[in-house]
Amino acid sequence: MSQVEGRNPVYETLKRGGVKKIIISEGSLKEQRIIDIIDFAKKKRIPIDVAEKERLDKISETGHHQGVIALVGMPGYVSLKQVITQAGKDSCIVILDSVQDPQNFGSILRTADATGVDAVLIPKKDSVGLTPTVFRVSMGGGANVPVARENLYPAIKLLKDEGFQIIGLDSSGTKDYWEHDLTGSITLILGSEGEGISPTLLERCDQVLKIPMKGNVPNLNVGVSAAVVLYEKLRQQEAKVNRI
Repeated sequence: MSQVEGRNPVYETLKRGGVKKIIISEGSLKEQRIIDIIDFAKKKRIPIDVAEKERLDKISETGHHQGVIALVGMPGYVSLKQVITQAGKDSCIVILDSVQDPQNFGSILRTADATGVDAVLIPKKDSVGLTPTVFRVSMGGGANVPVARENLYPAIKLLKDEGFQIIGLDSSGTKDYWEHDLTGSITLILGSEGEGISPTLLERCDQVLKIPMKGNVPNLNVGVSAAVVLYEKLRQQEAKVNRI
């Protein structure tokens, strides 16, 4: 059993399913978002436990429960093959190479949800998984964006075989991200907070792009980098649709 904490993450998880029980702070019962959660849980016949705030404080894993905690089955990971089968012609898969900070992972899931990303792929080792902190930071994105956890090299081969362009975002890139065509089916690889994309993964990229840095800071936070490029991807795809 795992936990999802916070009002928006709990509400989005309720919509997706898998919630076994809701624990609500008695001091939050008159809050509108909590009322929405209670109504939704009742419709799905999910047990609701009203408790003192101190109990939620004690069992909270994030320290930011906002008066509500959902007990759910262990978060499930999807199959990349399943994602590809269901994806459309202008699909986008984001690969995170050894991103270990749950704040960054949650932020990326939130942006992925906002920009229409089809799935996020993380490696089986050396990567943060779907944790309560990730769900809280994602503000529901963790419940809406499918996450696959597979070995990256076979996954990249599969994506290439299915016609995805493999694009790395790294400071070693020779082309600014906005200069490249990001329409069509693409896979965007983002590296870890400290090391970037591993050299062996860079070798498998069809194109390596960079975000130009004009100041003294060498690079952006991986969550910010993801947002910059994914919104450019969305802008280009919307412009393409408007031209048709």
